[in-house]
Amino acid sequence: MKRFVITSLIAALAASSAPAWAGTWHRADSDHFIIYGDGRPGDLEDFAHELEKFDSLLRMLWRLPENPAQRKLTIYTVGSSDEVERIIGRPNIAGFYSPRLDGSFAVSNRIQTSQRDALSGKEVLFHEYAHHFMYRNFSVPAPSWFIEGFAEFVATTEFKKNGGWVFGKPAFHRATEVEYASRIPIRALLQFGSEAHEKRDMTAFYGWSWALTHMLYTAEEGRGAKVVDYLNRLNRGEENLAAAEAAFGDLDALDRKLAAYVKSRIAYSPSSKPIAYDDNITVTPLSDAQGRVVELAMLRRGGGTFDRALADLRELGGSDAAGADALVQLARAEYAKAHRKEDEDEEGDDQVAKATAAIAGDAAVDLSAALTAVDRALALAPLHVEASVLKSRILMETLSDAGDYDSPKWDEAEQYALRANQAEPNNPEALYAYAQLLLRQGRRDETVEEVLRSAYAYAPEVRDLRVAYAFELAANRNYDRAIALLQIIANDPHGGGTGRSAIARIEAMRGGTRKSAVEDGLDETEEELQDDR
Repeated sequence: MKRFVITSLIAALAASSAPAWAGTWHRADSDHFIIYGDGRPGDLEDFAHELEKFDSLLRMLWRLPENPAQRKLTIYTVGSSDEVERIIGRPNIAGFYSPRLDGSFAVSNRIQTSQRDALSGKEVLFHEYAHHFMYRNFSVPAPSWFIEGFAEFVATTEFKKNGGWVFGKPAFHRATEVEYASRIPIRALLQFGSEAHEKRDMTAFYGWSWALTHMLYTAEEGRGAKVVDYLNRLNRGEENLAAAEAAFGDLDALDRKLAAYVKSRIAYSPSSKPIAYDDNITVTPLSDAQGRVVELAMLRRGGGTFDRALADLRELGGSDAAGADALVQLARAEYAKAHRKEDEDEEGDDQVAKATAAIAGDAAVDLSAALTAVDRALALAPLHVEASVLKSRILMETLSDAGDYDSPKWDEAEQYALRANQAEPNNPEALYAYAQLLLRQGRRDETVEEVLRSAYAYAPEVRDLRVAYAFELAANRNYDRAIALLQIIANDPHGGGTGRSAIARIEAMRGGTRKSAVEDGLDETEEELQDDR
């Protein structure tokens, strides 16, 4: 599971105990978000309005229509960055975003700051949502500098009480990076993230990426038109530097202009015209039992206090009064626990290589605890979508590990996946489970590609789903489309190696050195192995 975080991570620290929340949890529902918070409900509602305005602003910038098929992003808001650090189990993290097959989510803190060079919780979330928005809506292979530069550029957006807003304020938290960190020459910056430049200083990269993006949007003629031209050229297959020179002009002149720009007074323009957005927000208080399930789901998914969350879920699930949602969270945690040693043994390996090794015949894991919990959930709620998907996956994995491809339980696993899909047609996890059922049984036909295409359309931000779809396209000899899907993750400064490795394997398939995605073991992607862990 990959997370995009706003700071570099040096070490992972295991938290000794789960943080405690004293307030009542509330849930806010809006057009694009499900937001959980343990603070004041009025603040949660205001926050939901700002997030919807921010989404509308991004759509206005890129002239993008709504896509009602895509699923809402879940956001957990907590009181401080210390709580965020305990949730993820790593220091110096004010918020994070995790694109997941079982539902992408973000964790944000509610701290506001008057220090202009300090990050507020809202700025962190805006940065992370910009990533989510880009991966959901961009089909072009955005390069590393623009992925991070654009997120930094829009993160400082402010919305005023009178309906006005401010866009493009300087990212003062990046000022010292531009002023004191080593300068990155323009050609190296444009190619950052490629294997030739991936070891350069990441601190300087963020600052200079923001500076170049800000200049191209606020000081250059066209207010971003040159960026659009550049991205379109990349999408047509032009080489990076050639596309940049065609769109931005002489690169040496651009380099000099950027050096002068960061020393000048950075301008930005406020707007008094309100942004049109869907302001239908509902805030609902959660019962103590519902709030506890939300807390433990957040802690389980964050990973920093996983063992404590699992213990608490076992205690909660041990009660006869445990509801279906609590039992599903327990089942997911037990499923993750069963795979933990496998993950630890493979720490640091390339994701695609890990998937290949897993299919090659790793020892089966004991999923009995997860199966018991999910069966209890289904006994209480037979049509529970999450429980149905997880039941299908557990049956599929157990049968596959045992090499039992003649068992009638394959039909049972298929029925659970289909039941979840019928109840929630835009659930990518249910669609992915069904595709994996077909692939594991060797049932390769056009249905697999259609199912993966649908799953990808509902959650294009999930990189492992993107990889699975790309390899299915390649298996059907649609190599160019497959590589185009992977290029944006190959350019990602937080994990481009996965995309580059996948592209190399698809090129090998094109060249005939690998026969198909199935024989290469790559129809099973890392999401199947690490989802919920």
